Amino acid sequence: MWYFYNYSSQIAILAMGMVISWHLRHVPGPLLSKITKMHLAMYDFSYSRNDQILEWHHQYGPIICIAPNEVSVATLEATKEIYSATQRWPKSNYFDNFKGYNRRSIFATKSHEEHRAKRKLTSKFYQASNIYTVPAIEQHIQERSQTVLRQIRPGTQVDIYSLTDCYALDIITFLVLGPHHCTQSVENVCLERQILMDLKHLQFVGPLRLRCPIFCDYASKLLDTLSPGLAYLQAEDRLASWCQQRISAAMKDPDFDNSRSLLQHILANLQNVRPKLSTDHLYVEAEILDNINAAEATVAVTATYLQKIRKELNALAVQENGLISFADVNSQVPSLEACLREVYRLHPASSGRSERLVPKGGRTLSNIYLPEGTIVTNSVAALHRDENIFPNPDHFLPERWLEGDEEMLNRRLNQLIPFGYGGRVCLGKALATIEIKLLIAGLYRKYKTVMTESSTHASMRQCSTHDAVPWGLQCVIECQLVDDDQQE
Repeated sequence: MWYFYNYSSQIAILAMGMVISWHLRHVPGPLLSKITKMHLAMYDFSYSRNDQILEWHHQYGPIICIAPNEVSVATLEATKEIYSATQRWPKSNYFDNFKGYNRRSIFATKSHEEHRAKRKLTSKFYQASNIYTVPAIEQHIQERSQTVLRQIRPGTQVDIYSLTDCYALDIITFLVLGPHHCTQSVENVCLERQILMDLKHLQFVGPLRLRCPIFCDYASKLLDTLSPGLAYLQAEDRLASWCQQRISAAMKDPDFDNSRSLLQHILANLQNVRPKLSTDHLYVEAEILDNINAAEATVAVTATYLQKIRKELNALAVQENGLISFADVNSQVPSLEACLREVYRLHPASSGRSERLVPKGGRTLSNIYLPEGTIVTNSVAALHRDENIFPNPDHFLPERWLEGDEEMLNRRLNQLIPFGYGGRVCLGKALATIEIKLLIAGLYRKYKTVMTESSTHASMRQCSTHDAVPWGLQCVIECQLVDDDQQE
């Protein structure tokens, strides 16, 4: 009798799911995805969400149902419609998970008007015209990149993934807190290094935390007290506490008004934003926390193009300090730009899970009607692997950005969106560019790199976590000095 009851209950649940999702019955996609959220959840818990959605797009087409009330799109036209600043598709409740100190930073803000007002506070600070031209910013990034190089010993192995993580932290804290309160985690064994590593481990708890946030909050506190090995479960709280202490110290600094930091910039302009924001000191702290938490860059270039990159780098003029300028690296090393674009295409450094809600009245995308309130997101992986735009899409081919006609190159550039699209594109794009290019330029002018046995295809597999971390949470390489004839 019990077996009959259990079997009947399962049928009833499936039937209910089919009724609830009936409004998406016309959208192509797996039948199970239309019945239950658990079908997609299974791939979330195996950290293969993006790969599976890409496979479904190949199987079912550009608009697919991936959950009872959720759709994924894989066309540039639909992406423009969803994320355009003029269309104002609201964010979903997914972004409730990214509040800091119970306040909404720009990233977590759902209202279009409020988001636009908050963005005004920081967009000017992060514009390329500021990041690329303020001498103190480039000087600090150059100094940090040289510090990274000093940690490398020829012929020895180094975890470049962790090293560049520290590099990114040192730079973002310089920008948001000022020169007197930034970290120096590249060269120093410190608390910040442990927090960074713990945050990486915490990524793998993400799927459970998104579905059971209250349970995970209590469980993480309990487990943290029971086992030191599970201390990473409290990494976000430790970062938040650390951030508040640094903010407090920065604001008490007698030279704070001259720091030209993001913190000083926000406080100086808060009253000038219209419409007026309902903000307090916790909102400001949440914004700074979000900037620090988000500013992690991964540097990767294959050896195929390194000789060509090195030749172009060595042709640049050397400054009095022995370094080459970012302006020259950015404008006169096309092979480096091509490699970076190809890395961004194949391995975007985020989950790409930018959920929006279909506005009132519903919308039609690619001739498929989507009812009001449907959750919609674009598949960055599918856009970046569109074989009509990127032939041999699974291969690393930097030459695709250097060859071909101008029209095709523009189509490829338009469909390359690792930093997002539209009015909510990542503000840190310019900062990430100068960080990565200067570090790679310094590294590959001097060294050639070899992958080690500990960095396998499996360990480097990119997971569908929020920050798209590699499975092994490391990238161990060996750096070898370049021969004199290769430096010519």
